[in-house]
Amino acid sequence: MDLRETGFLKVLADYSFSEKVLVVNPNDGFELGLMTTETTVVLYPGGSLDNLEKSDGDGYHARIYQKNECRLGTIEMSLKTAEKMGHPKYIRLHLLKDDPYSKLLLTAQ
Repeated sequence: MDLRETGFLKVLADYSFSEKVLVVNPNDGFELGLMTTETTVVLYPGGSLDNLEKSDGDGYHARIYQKNECRLGTIEMSLKTAEKMGHPKYIRLHLLKDDPYSKLLLTAQ
């Protein structure tokens, strides 16, 4: 299992973001092994690592963008996604490499 994760990232949630868009700083993306400016993943907001390995239909496709405009240690995301997770102040990203799309789990602190 090729699982990579970030440290805890401060959440910046806004209605201007789609539920299918996440923005991180390239240095935070590097921790996940992301080498391109944008990547398509299957997103699982909330849950546990056990659910990530077993799940097939719970997630939805989303894009992770790496932008220098995003502060280091911050994730920009949809307010709706943050509400589903209980408005966490910090979340951690867990990326499980898979074909054709990697799975990305968001866990709250």
